[in-house]
Amino acid sequence: MRNFFVISLLAIMLLQIFSKVVVVVDYQANKEFIMEFLCINRDKPELECEGKCQLTKKLKEQHETDKQTDERGQKQEVQVNLYCQNLFSLPASIHPAIVSYSTVYSCNYSSDVHQSIYHPPQFIV
Repeated sequence: MRNFFVISLLAIMLLQIFSKVVVVVDYQANKEFIMEFLCINRDKPELECEGKCQLTKKLKEQHETDKQTDERGQKQEVQVNLYCQNLFSLPASIHPAIVSYSTVYSCNYSSDVHQSIYHPPQFIV
């Protein structure tokens, strides 16, 4: 049941996408009937219309239908302005404190400890 539903939705979407192709295929399949009964110029064989007037008419109708669908389907643009107030004020410059660690080894280790966690990397020269 699920596969049938998926296949039918896919077929409907493809028919909508290729609607102009469907109109042309329908014209080619029913060309004799269109030439004999629906053609406006069926009494004037010298024009060699062969039902192309009906094809043009159907394609114009399809184009108008597509245009109306596109106009209805367009989304309206909504602009939302967001304002964020700074709730926490941090000092503009944070000076690192130098901490030295003494060990039994011959060289001492020192590192810079920053007071703030949220800051961009800084290189101290």
